[in-house]
Amino acid sequence: MSGSQITPADLAQQLSADPLIAMITEPESPAVPTVTEELGRAGIRAVEITLTSPNALRTLSESVATEATLVGAGTIRDAETVKRAVDAGAHYLLTPGVIPEVLAAAGDLGVPVVCGAFTTTEVMEAHRLGAALVKLFPARMGGPAYLASLTMAFPDIPIVPTGGITADDLADYFAVGAHAAALGRPLVGDSLRGGDLTGVRERSQALLEVARSARPE
Repeated sequence: MSGSQITPADLAQQLSADPLIAMITEPESPAVPTVTEELGRAGIRAVEITLTSPNALRTLSESVATEATLVGAGTIRDAETVKRAVDAGAHYLLTPGVIPEVLAAAGDLGVPVVCGAFTTTEVMEAHRLGAALVKLFPARMGGPAYLASLTMAFPDIPIVPTGGITADDLADYFAVGAHAAALGRPLVGDSLRGGDLTGVRERSQALLEVARSARPE
């Protein structure tokens, strides 16, 4: 998938069908584009590359160029970074919290945002400001029981738990209404540090099946 424009509705629909976001938190690794490509082959249709190193935007551009999956820019905290990420080819953006200037800048450019939130007030504010999806972060602070309360209160808001989710509790989040979920090491393993890529595909396919199977009928 190239850096062509997608809408918030497109992103929500894609994540409904393929409900895992692979978090890449080591953007300085030269293996990122290759791992991104392998994730795409395994059925992961959305990747987040955190902008936490000087070369992260270049890594993002190289990953977009693989056309393997949607590539999002994570840890966006200001409007200037919105522009830089979009110029680098990001399909969508992710924030650690509710940052009005980021949502406004992204809205002006028509770029979907997965907006971080934790409290009920933050969830409502993220939705009001135009977030495509709301990222429950850090999810492990409340766990599946807290997500269940949020999805009951806000059935119209797609929520993506993120932070501390494991292969063991992934199903619990989907059983209580997660729209999608973001995971790092459970998907990528040690592949960014020279580990075997075969495991990326095996883990991704297995966890996609877990997520889909755990959803309520």
